[in-house]
Amino acid sequence: MSTEYIWETFDSLFKTVHRQSTRVEELEARIIDLERRLEERNATTNTKPSAAAQPFNAVNEMPAERAA
Repeated sequence: MSTEYIWETFDSLFKTVHRQSTRVEELEARIIDLERRLEERNATTNTKPSAAAQPFNAVNEMPAERAA
């Protein structure tokens, strides 16, 4: 009886560890994907001026008569 209980406990523990390691691998893959997407976004942001910066630049380039 006690050896059966030990094997059931070991089996349950093994399944839990396997399930958790699978989840860790999935999370690591997700992190890698998110880091890649962040790098791509930063690369495209660095090549294009931001939308918030464009109106500010347009105001600075206006003639003095229009600004007043």
